Amino acid sequence: MNWKKSLVERLGNRCNICNEDDIEKIDIDFINGQEYLEKQYFENNEEMYVWFVLHFTEESKYLQSICISCKSEKSEDESIPLSKMEEFHFTPKAMDRQEIMEWMSKKAEEILDFMRDNKQFIPIQRRLDRHYGNLRDKFAEIDRNVALIEFEKKWLPKRFADVIEQDLDENPEIKNMVLKHHRPKIPETGH
Repeated sequence: MNWKKSLVERLGNRCNICNEDDIEKIDIDFINGQEYLEKQYFENNEEMYVWFVLHFTEESKYLQSICISCKSEKSEDESIPLSKMEEFHFTPKAMDRQEIMEWMSKKAEEILDFMRDNKQFIPIQRRLDRHYGNLRDKFAEIDRNVALIEFEKKWLPKRFADVIEQDLDENPEIKNMVLKHHRPKIPETGH
């Protein structure tokens, strides 16, 4: 399946700027200028397009069809790397539940300020909130959430998933439960 073509079709086979409708000349436009971040987030373009098609309702808010000519006239500010997001999501040290809650409150304020100035991070931040934000809490409710930990880990980029793997390594009894648990079927994305 050509996932990029499928995405272009869902976005409307026409350039949103000049109305070009030659499908061979239509590409994907990242509205907030986040293409360089998405290429850091996903392992490859195919995985990126699969994600956008499977999560079209959420992701289409940040995408549109554009012709190659119009796209060549756009420029993106690529000065801030995706790794900047790690400061907002990864606890710097082991903490108890109360410390984590205080740390998260502080980071929530910081990230709002950061997003106001750097809109290209908004789509990825929303995705991370949804898929990473409460994973640590799932360790506290392990009896109900063993499968969710493994499932969410599959959809995170490697460096984010590695944090979950590290948490699991520090909790061998939980890791063992996760490994033995029946995994939900996950679409093939190259992982």
